[in-house]
Amino acid sequence: MNSQLTQMFSMQNKLNAAINPNWIEDESQDWHCAVLVEGAEMIDHYGWKWWKHQTPDIEQVQLELVDIWHFLMSAELKRHPGIALESAIEQSVTQWQPYFEQSTEQGEFLGLAKALVGKSAISEMAYTEFCQLMGAVDFSFADLYKWYIGKNVLNYFRQDHGYKDGSYIKVWNGREDNEHLADALNTLACDETLADNVYKYLTNVYPS
Repeated sequence: MNSQLTQMFSMQNKLNAAINPNWIEDESQDWHCAVLVEGAEMIDHYGWKWWKHQTPDIEQVQLELVDIWHFLMSAELKRHPGIALESAIEQSVTQWQPYFEQSTEQGEFLGLAKALVGKSAISEMAYTEFCQLMGAVDFSFADLYKWYIGKNVLNYFRQDHGYKDGSYIKVWNGREDNEHLADALNTLACDETLADNVYKYLTNVYPS
């Protein structure tokens, strides 16, 4: 777990730096606000409207957790300014690893989700809530790792294919890029070649 967390934090820094080389110093990027918004979207996918029947879309909830993890890692790295990147990553891993390792009761999903959103609204890290939410929707650390690698690659793929200038095509053959990513992750082995293989897969199916 330590090595996988280190890899994910390193990849997140690299992705943020590719978009904004000064992301660590840029105070205009509110990562906690991003967690808050994604958390609200996650609640919507789960269902909260008491006046109508709703069936939780667990797959979309899990995808929102992966997006939230991107922003939580970014917020965590910003909590260690003024030190070498390697030390910031090490401290971040040290902070998060016990929460992923500890066995805790899952709790009620909506209560945990609201707590995560509430902490994010006051710029606090929702360590316990995030890990318990994973348990509440049967999303393991191994799942998080595999999907994070996939979404990280997809984010690069989007940037490489015109995401910034608006030319990127998000829906291919009637399916969103996240669905094509799911096809790739369900097919490919989760090993050291996963990132390269996901990028190749997306390149092969993306409209030319």
